[in-house]
Amino acid sequence: MDSAHALVEMPFVFRTNEFCACAGVKPSSASRALRAAAAEGVISRVGRGLWQRGDREAPVAECSTPHPFPPAWMNANECLMDAVIGPQPRRMSHMTALEAAGVPLVVGPQLSLAHEHARAAMPLGVTVFSESRDRVAMHATRLTERTWMSSPTRAAVETAHHDVAAPLWDERIAWVFAEDSGAILDADEAVEISDALRMRAGLRRLSSIADALRRFAAGDPGDKLRRASDEWADIVSARRGDAWIRLRRSRRSPLGPSDAAWVDIERKVLWNRHPSVLVASLMT
Repeated sequence: MDSAHALVEMPFVFRTNEFCACAGVKPSSASRALRAAAAEGVISRVGRGLWQRGDREAPVAECSTPHPFPPAWMNANECLMDAVIGPQPRRMSHMTALEAAGVPLVVGPQLSLAHEHARAAMPLGVTVFSESRDRVAMHATRLTERTWMSSPTRAAVETAHHDVAAPLWDERIAWVFAEDSGAILDADEAVEISDALRMRAGLRRLSSIADALRRFAAGDPGDKLRRASDEWADIVSARRGDAWIRLRRSRRSPLGPSDAAWVDIERKVLWNRHPSVLVASLMT
């Protein structure tokens, strides 16, 4: 089969090796043909050895529940995930799930996959987190046959636990506490998630942020930064044997209490900037 006819047979998102098998050509010939098709706008390269057709729309994804994502993006995302990892469970997680819950963000897709699929080649801008297969659907809403989305509370806990989802994730969490008195998060669910998924470090960081708001938001005219803080500030304390953890990772993050800009002794969390800076960023 010649290259033009082979392209017509390809799914919306496909791999170079799939094209090789369909066209009956070697990888070197396939690469030349695909680059030429991309130059003509017939397809586009979306990742290493991964291509997307430009001559038709993505198949419609059958969704189990309403979701906030644009239909075209959701359809394309399903095709991409199927092409990369096959019919395996995956979850929109971390900051992507927070954004879906109404937190104002500009962030690339963040996905959680089972360990055995987490190393799959993804397009630039997609962040992948790995976890055991049995955790993918926990504390999550099913969107399609194979895709889930973290609950807002799980998204907050996992974001704080992994501390790599976005440079200013702590400001976004603080915004959540302040907005509508933190109504989109559930403290009881957060404790359950912390225990079930072994994310106590995430819960300690969330509690530390809430405690900072309680301590330093006295100048807030509407007092909205403080109203949502009490429950979360008192939700957890460090246990005997808990190691010190940093609120945010960075090259300048404190290595010990003497290096920290603020020390949360009760939760054993080290801040690399004073909490008043965080509060000021919310009030401006």
